[in-house]
Amino acid sequence: MKRLVTTAMVLMGISGSAVAQAPRPPQVLPTTVLDPASARPVGPLSPSEAVKQRDAIMKALKEDLRSFDPGTVSARQVDGRWQVRAGSELLKDFGPDRGAAFETARAIQDMGITQVGIVPGARPEFVYWLTNGKAPRGTNSQVVVIPVSARSVRAEQVGGTWVVTDGTKGLYDFGTDAEAARRAAVVFWKYGFNQLGVVGGPHPAMVYPLADPRQAALDKVAPVPNPSPIGVLQDVTRTSLLLPGNVYGGPKSSLDVTKLEVVRRGEWLLVHGDDVLARFGSVEFAARGAMKALQDARATEWARLGDSGFPLFLANGQPIRGEPLAATKTSFHGDRLKVQKVRDTWWVFEENRPVLEAGTKGDAELIVQVIRLYDLRVLCVFGQKETGLKLLTSGR
Repeated sequence: MKRLVTTAMVLMGISGSAVAQAPRPPQVLPTTVLDPASARPVGPLSPSEAVKQRDAIMKALKEDLRSFDPGTVSARQVDGRWQVRAGSELLKDFGPDRGAAFETARAIQDMGITQVGIVPGARPEFVYWLTNGKAPRGTNSQVVVIPVSARSVRAEQVGGTWVVTDGTKGLYDFGTDAEAARRAAVVFWKYGFNQLGVVGGPHPAMVYPLADPRQAALDKVAPVPNPSPIGVLQDVTRTSLLLPGNVYGGPKSSLDVTKLEVVRRGEWLLVHGDDVLARFGSVEFAARGAMKALQDARATEWARLGDSGFPLFLANGQPIRGEPLAATKTSFHGDRLKVQKVRDTWWVFEENRPVLEAGTKGDAELIVQVIRLYDLRVLCVFGQKETGLKLLTSGR
């Protein structure tokens, strides 16, 4: 029997003050990119009309699919990174995770996968596999799977971010990209996906949808599970920074300070897995000072605010404390901040004193909102302000 794991355990790596409202059962199919709201009829559809509309949406779906021969699939190391390839074609890059690469290659071979599709922009990445144009079935009894209520899958906005959900949990977080979330939901409808297979743990290296005929048969006669808006919201807060007023702050990732590294690749870098957190040119001590600051603060997650990706580091959801000695520090009072344009870019000012460059007006306003929400008081910069590590803290 396949092992089932809870959403909280498995979706930690697919990781509010906002409270989502329980969604009412939709009278018509959820809006999709292929079914704009303005074109939909007003009022409830009959069952037959709903089926026709759903079929039309799935038929019109445009997919980005690549075909390959599963017999040529293997896991191999290329330039120090573990990859799954079909011949010379790259299917998935797993970075340093050798085990996840071999597990994925074995699953592709066992299920006879012949195609791979993707809807970009999701966390976790929305990659789906097909066997001769149909949804694959999990064949390995050791595969870890999460059941999905296929009849309830839809794209909806939760706390300011667009998510593919089955009403009880968040499956894929698309940030502000509503179109991509809706397209991914249609992919679920088309292929009848009702499970998620999980590769790696405790932080999954990849999740991929599956279809289990036995589960589908049981779901047809079972009642639709009651929606759990709080459960969906909790899943979304692992992958997005959600602010009061249903404001989307930016994507959020888990951080394990024991895996921070200072490496030299032409210049000194502070890295966390595949993520480059900051660049320090030829100044190694600044990179090591930044790493020590994050380790001492026991940071557990970081968000990238707005279009500029301005970093916000948190420790178990709380602001970082302290004023690291190795940093250049700027103190400020949140209630005195304002946004102001200087030439072609927007800045955050404390009255008439510049504090930090934000880029766009929207990013500047977002940073001010975050500073006030978390009562941040000090900007610490390691290295150059343009490329080094910027660390907002609540001070001493």
